[in-house]
Amino acid sequence: MSPRSLKQLRLRLKLTQAAAAALVRVSPNTWARWERGEAKPRGALQREAVTNLPLVARRNPRSQVPPGGQAGQRPRLSSARSLLKYAGTWVGDDLEERLREAYAWRGQAEF
Repeated sequence: MSPRSLKQLRLRLKLTQAAAAALVRVSPNTWARWERGEAKPRGALQREAVTNLPLVARRNPRSQVPPGGQAGQRPRLSSARSLLKYAGTWVGDDLEERLREAYAWRGQAEF
């Protein structure tokens, strides 16, 4: 995706650079560098996240602050304790699809 089309996509979705960066889980500075053409999304996960931005933006209303703080900040990782409040509350018939999606988005540990 070209820098110009990336910016047009963000503007069409009525997102700030910080909000778009939060949805794709990169820093606002990284997003700005992508729009200026100084850098490109690296790796399959970043490219896929940018491609799926319209879908992600629909699922996360702009009025919602991303987990972990203000828009534009990287979200904090969840602890098991914080996830326990959701135990047994899943409603819907797409659990398997959501689990596959969650596993696909998990990063590989590098040592």
